[in-house]
Amino acid sequence: MKRAVVFLSLALAVAIASPAVVRAQIPTPAPTPTPNPMVYDDPAMHFQAPAGFYLAGVRKVDVSKLGEDPELVAGWVYPNPDHPRRLFIEQEYYEGDVHDFDGVLEEQMRSQYQEALFKDKQNTSLRNGMPAIFVTMSTGEGFDVQRLFILMWADGQRGVAIVLQTKLGDNIDAPTARMMLSDVSAVQYPVNMP
Repeated sequence: MKRAVVFLSLALAVAIASPAVVRAQIPTPAPTPTPNPMVYDDPAMHFQAPAGFYLAGVRKVDVSKLGEDPELVAGWVYPNPDHPRRLFIEQEYYEGDVHDFDGVLEEQMRSQYQEALFKDKQNTSLRNGMPAIFVTMSTGEGFDVQRLFILMWADGQRGVAIVLQTKLGDNIDAPTARMMLSDVSAVQYPVNMP
């Protein structure tokens, strides 16, 4: 009889303790992730900024609201006083191909920047094969000379450019800049989508 009482007491203790043990083994759900400040996504593109940059701002512009002038949609800064860098994405309404967009963008940059000089233009592709053009631009004079590394493409509805802007004395060359801008993919902009 004593054994039955001991076993019954033990079984009761296990039954009472079990919910606490079971509750302790259920993992706490992870908090809902916030948007990654290093990533820009929209219906036709994905870009991840390289490490060391900090988000300065992002906004989504409906493709129907884009005009024929570039709209800044995202920007990051590299907060190093010796080597300040800016990284930004511009979009504008454009239905042609990347080779025609190249001429349009160059003309816009020439009107926006003093003494813009383009060189080292290369046909390339984005990570997923989307045709693109990479070009280096210098602007300014004296101690204010800047270099801009531009990766551009056209997605059927927009012309898109990702621009890395540095000072002339910065140790970034074209291959390094291409690597920094390489985490990008794009597709044709979906028809009937804002």
